[in-house]
Amino acid sequence: MMGVPGWAQVDLEYQPRSRNANGSWREGVKPKPVAGPSVELISVLADFQEPASSDHFPQSVKLKFFLEDPHAVYVTVRELDYQTYYWLDKVQPAEPWSPGFQNTFSWPSQPVLQQLTPKVDLYDLGVLVRLDAESPSSLERVAPALLFHQDAPSVVTGYFFTFKTGEDARLFATIRQESTGQEMDSQTFRRKRAGRPFTIHWEAKEADPGPYILTLSGFSLSTNQTLSQEIHFYHQPAVNP
Repeated sequence: MMGVPGWAQVDLEYQPRSRNANGSWREGVKPKPVAGPSVELISVLADFQEPASSDHFPQSVKLKFFLEDPHAVYVTVRELDYQTYYWLDKVQPAEPWSPGFQNTFSWPSQPVLQQLTPKVDLYDLGVLVRLDAESPSSLERVAPALLFHQDAPSVVTGYFFTFKTGEDARLFATIRQESTGQEMDSQTFRRKRAGRPFTIHWEAKEADPGPYILTLSGFSLSTNQTLSQEIHFYHQPAVNP
């Protein structure tokens, strides 16, 4: 971060932050991480982008998600593609997470996000809301998140699942309804570059509410090592049911 005063660099470091109305969290710039697992889930977002000024970052950021049942919740916000190594996690909300779509967390952008170099836009960020387990796993249970700065939509019509792999890989993705096993979508990726994020988009306008499973399988193009990951999530189209 050339040209940033020393005191500002310290303030941008990953550290505990809090605001009474928001709860508490950790946020800031982390050291460059070591290489992740063979398949890494980065973000699961609802398909929604709220218009924002290109001149300045919104004053606050909000995320919102649905829980079908009570769960332990672990929120991570990070860049979809590392530029500044921004990271937010360890969220303790002002109000406990609970079943429904009222689960919301907001935080001010001025202390960190507005100060980052190079500049970060709102939708350069991804959100991962893990359920019941904080650490990455080959079987993930997640709550897709809405990311916005002022007003959430009334309906969720699709999702973006963002991953990256540790090696160049050939991959195949399927989404199926958990209750019936019906395949809702399938996509093939002949070559995904190591360390480069890629996104699977699922158009869910015709999908019934309920639990779904995204299965990502394939192999490394250099070693033929098998790669696989399973993502369990709940599709709740009505944001205010």
